[in-house]
Amino acid sequence: MLRLSNKLLLFALITICIIFLTSCFDSDEIDSIIFVIAIGVDKGISDKWLLTLQFPNLSESQGGGDPGSQGAGEYTFVSVDAPSFFTGINMLNASLPRKLNFMQTQIIMFSDELAQDGLVGEYIAPLTRYRQIRRSAHVFVVNGKAYDFIKDVKPLIGNTLSKNYQIWLDLSHHTGYFPHITLEDFHQDINSPYLDCIATIVAVNKLKDYEDSTTGKDQVFNTGGKYIAGELPRMGENNRELWGTALFDKDKLVAKLNGDETRLLLMLRGDYKRGFYTIQDPKEPNLIIPLDVTMNSEPKIKINTSKSSPVINIEVKLNGDIMAVQSRYEYEQPELKSLLEAEFEEIIKEDIENLVKKCQKLNVDAFRFGEYATRNFLTINEFENYKWKEKYKTAEVNVNVKFIIRRTGTLIRSTPIS
Repeated sequence: MLRLSNKLLLFALITICIIFLTSCFDSDEIDSIIFVIAIGVDKGISDKWLLTLQFPNLSESQGGGDPGSQGAGEYTFVSVDAPSFFTGINMLNASLPRKLNFMQTQIIMFSDELAQDGLVGEYIAPLTRYRQIRRSAHVFVVNGKAYDFIKDVKPLIGNTLSKNYQIWLDLSHHTGYFPHITLEDFHQDINSPYLDCIATIVAVNKLKDYEDSTTGKDQVFNTGGKYIAGELPRMGENNRELWGTALFDKDKLVAKLNGDETRLLLMLRGDYKRGFYTIQDPKEPNLIIPLDVTMNSEPKIKINTSKSSPVINIEVKLNGDIMAVQSRYEYEQPELKSLLEAEFEEIIKEDIENLVKKCQKLNVDAFRFGEYATRNFLTINEFENYKWKEKYKTAEVNVNVKFIIRRTGTLIRSTPIS
């Protein structure tokens, strides 16, 4: 019996040595691989897909010992027509002096042409299955071609494009003009039976919409958020921009929301954090009042499914700071403060109602209302038999907005200019 125990112990030790003391036969040296930063997918010319990859173009002076050095310097790209993502990788590896690696990929983008034809689902499946690609990568829909967006993009500030991408995406929480959607979010929502997926819209701005006009004061009031990526009237060296939201019905792009509509969408999804709003002065409509608006709390959404058509009750609570008062009226005082609050509440309420109606006509539940509706059912079968997506189109929507001005900046009162 003792000899048998010794043999088992010896066998266990040998097994452990075999497992933990093997050489790294499948490892890659850091100077033999290149980290892909962004993946772009368009319709192919000679094959189904046009795959474009962006990565740093390393110089000899940077060396290969430090993996962080791959984030600096100039950037380059390669493109190939391929029948699938993985075949495309093999085709490109056969023509590159280094092996492609996707463990640091941050951006996955699709052309709007491909998305409108309902082909995103075919391509998103292998990307989510591939172990090198992290689910934290972000999903974009390009207004135009993904190839055009990638080929000339360079870091505007600093020399690290990956850092630029990270900070760029974090600005969603400071402006609200575009959503923050990861591969995990997109993959879950595209397969969900009770809600629809969204993505950030990006584009190359040709900078032709900028007009140097001296009659700005005579123009119609503009909130500043009516644009979609590629349309902003601006100038500068950077011609890439994120702005707006792509709406999907399953895996098909059906509509695009501008910046103002995106803010409302994020409010109802609980993803809005902060942004500057410009509204007309209630007492002087030809003048404006800028507000710094933040969410007070998560939106309260309750859905009654007991009737033939569901009833959706929405309550949104917002806080605001007064940034400027051009008319010099004393909106810091309780009476006028209440007037300004009521004016902004009415604007947001009406805009939310219009946005929900727009999405109902498209039969797109981008607000995740279906997720709230599932709470009224005990089983999955009960919810599926209710046929939420069909009844969502005729749902009654009641919106209540509460807006409170918390601060008035560094001035406690506005005084007229003598």
